[in-house]
This record gives sequence, C-alpha cells and structure tokens, in this order.
Amino acid sequence: MRIGVIGGGPGGLYFAALAKQLDPTRQIEVWERNASDDTFGFGVVFSDETLGGIEHADPVIHEAMAAEFARWDDIDVWLRADGRREVITSGGHGFAAMSRLRLLQILQGRCAELGISVHHCVLAPDPAVLAADYDLVVAADGANSATRAKYADVLGPDVETRACRYVWFGTDKVFDAFTFDIRKTEYGVMQVHAYPYDATGSTLIVEMHDDVWRRAGFGEQPTSANLAPGESDAEAISRCGEIFADLLDGARLIGNNSKWISFATVRCAQWSHENVVLIGDAAHTAHFSIGSGTKLAMEDALALAASLSERATVAEALAAYEAERRPVVVSTQRAAQASLEWFENLGQYIHQAPLQFAFNILTRSRRITYENLRLRDPEFVRRADEWFAKQAGASLARREHERGAAAEGEDADAVAPARCEVAERERDSLGDVPLATIGGAERHRRRGVEQEPRRERALGDVR
Repeated sequence: MRIGVIGGGPGGLYFAALAKQLDPTRQIEVWERNASDDTFGFGVVFSDETLGGIEHADPVIHEAMAAEFARWDDIDVWLRADGRREVITSGGHGFAAMSRLRLLQILQGRCAELGISVHHCVLAPDPAVLAADYDLVVAADGANSATRAKYADVLGPDVETRACRYVWFGTDKVFDAFTFDIRKTEYGVMQVHAYPYDATGSTLIVEMHDDVWRRAGFGEQPTSANLAPGESDAEAISRCGEIFADLLDGARLIGNNSKWISFATVRCAQWSHENVVLIGDAAHTAHFSIGSGTKLAMEDALALAASLSERATVAEALAAYEAERRPVVVSTQRAAQASLEWFENLGQYIHQAPLQFAFNILTRSRRITYENLRLRDPEFVRRADEWFAKQAGASLARREHERGAAAEGEDADAVAPARCEVAERERDSLGDVPLATIGGAERHRRRGVEQEPRRERALGDVR
C-alpha cells in the first residue's frame, strides 16, 4: 500500500510511524512545508492517561518522550480583582509537558528509523494528484486545511469564529503548576493560561474578549493585522509583558509567530472523500483551554492506523475510523464549547469569592465533576463542602433574622419547607454549578491518584 501524508506535525508523523510499524511493506511519504526545526508554539501538554495510550501504541516513542517531560500535579488559580490578590491551588491532576520542537524531533527520528520519507520545505502535491497516485491520502494539514477546502462541497465543513482574542507566547519563567491568572484591568477582564514544558521555559497564552481587546487598544496597532508569515506582534509582546509583569516576575515574553487571533471551532459533516481522509485540526478543532489539540490529532492517528490493519479495504477502514473517533470528538468539542463560553463570559464570575471562582474554573467544561475532583483532591473538596455549608448557613440565618417577628407563631410544618426553599435558592445563587465554591490555599502535591479506566486507543483528557 502506498500512503501519502500531507502535513508533518505530530498527527501526521505519528500516523506514519504507527502505520509503518503495523505493516512494514507500506510505502509512506510525508510532505511538510516548513523546515524540520520550525515549530509554531512552545510546549504541548498531556495527561497521565494520554501518556498511557501513547505507551501502549509505541513504547519507543513513549520512552523518548518520557525522558523530556516536565511533570506536575497542581493547578493554580490566581484571581486579581477589586483589590483582591489570591491564589487557590488544587492538586492531584497529573500533567506532563514537553517542548513541541522536541516532540517533532522524536517523531521525525522514529519515522527515519522506520524508513519513512519525510520531505521538509516542500509543498505537498495537489490532493487530487496524490489521490490518483496513492492508495490513501491522509490530510494532517491543520486548522486551515487546504485539503478540507478543496473538498468542502463533500466534507461539509462548518467554521465558527468565537468572541475572544488570544495570542501564544513563550516565557523563560518556569511555572511550577498549570496556572490560570484572571485579572480585572481598566479595560476589562484578561486571562492567562500558562504551563511549564521543560526546565527552561513555559507556554503562556493571553486571552480576552474582543470588546476588552479593542478597549485596550490592541486593534489599533497596524502590525496586528499586517504581519508577515512567521512574524510576531512586537506590540502585543510589549503590552502583555507590562500587564502581566507581576506574574512574570522579571521573566521575558518570547514570540514565535505570536499574533492576535480568534479561535475557530471546525466541524465537518464527514471526514473523508474517496481515499482522502482528514485527521486532527483539519477535521475538527477544540478550544485550547481543555488542552486537546495534539491529543486529538494523535488519537486520530492511532485509530486510523489500527483501522487500516483491521479492515479489508481502505473504504471500510475510513468508515471504521470515523465511526470510532467521531463520538469522542463530539464529546470533546462539547466540553471545549462549555469551557470557551465560560471564558468568554468571565465578567459574570469575576465578582465571586476566590474559592468559589477556583472551583468554577476547574469544573467549567463538566469533564471534571464534583466526584472526579474529590478523587483527585479530597482535601480540596472537603473545604468546598465546608465553605458551602458556612455560606448557606449564614444566609439562612440572615433570612430568618429578617423575617423576625413575622415568623413567630407560624406552624413548624410551614416553616420547615420555607427554610428548605431558602437554602435551595442560596445554593443555586452561589455559582453556575451546585457546590461551585471551593477552598484551600495551600499547595497539595499528590501522586498516584485513582484514575478512571483507560480506553485502549483513547489518549485521555487533559482538563
């Protein structure tokens, strides 16, 4: 079988390596328009469950990746608003991250070991030309996929552009936890998502609603809309460095094709046309706040490679691949949608108590539930219960006091339901989820927390 792969990112390279291992007689070629040492971005993050899937599929790749990992368990939530400056920490989450460039180098090396031809600095031939010459064409050409655009009438893509602007940076500050920094500025609410990827640096994403972005004057800079390919927005680097100077604590922001963009959710009615198939961001995207881009691409690669070996024909393999992966992707996109909408509406939550706010940000996608969080960090949830009980009790006492003499003489059976009704209203008013209030400012470092059963091909959820 001859296979052509368009795009030499993690998804394309991982598919090529897995497909070649499963059948060494396959002839596989990969085309990547960038140089082998080019990468746009800084770090990629994986959960413990994600790494288990990679280890199962290819121990050689996993071993090389594991040697590079920065590992941590904690999530820090900084809230800076209305004179408050507090950090709340939750532990037991189990993350690992590494340099995106190192990941690409590992995958490139694995492909070379297996005899796969990878052409760098070369545009792939037209998909129609490849489809005529190869038994299978795998389009791993990213969120702006030219392959998807070429077959749009068949694949039925829907691209939904969202309301926030964001920009990716690197920094030479090495964070010791996955860090959210949410702050109320004179322009509105701005947020940072940051995590370490090795001993030298971290990824740092600045995000804000489009209205805030415009009030802050970012849209007035001509370079923001007229940057050359690969060029970074120097004004964005400078301004964001000033706004988040306290978080950076003297460290630099580093650009790498860093420019303001709006997130676009990509969905497709189908992922293949004849012998051409999409994987990763070419087929679907999910908001970066749940850390799913590389994970989904590598999961797609694994499922597609396995389906090719398990099915008699390419057509059957592509149907099986999509049938297996689509429900997982839909679920991930649903969680990502909840997360991105939560961040789009941060102004509604910025007034919350820090403990309450921290729990809400941790559970925003609904993938981390109350029970799941209790498994990861029981002390954290114990404090949540105590905080909620205290708030509900104080509110109920206040309501009863206000009722004063009017409550005297009422039948006890009538008073009890009223108390329950008040308590229920107070619970609902505390946040966007019941018990959405959590405490615990000290750092908890735990390992070996019970994990949910791992699906054989699933690479797991980051957040």
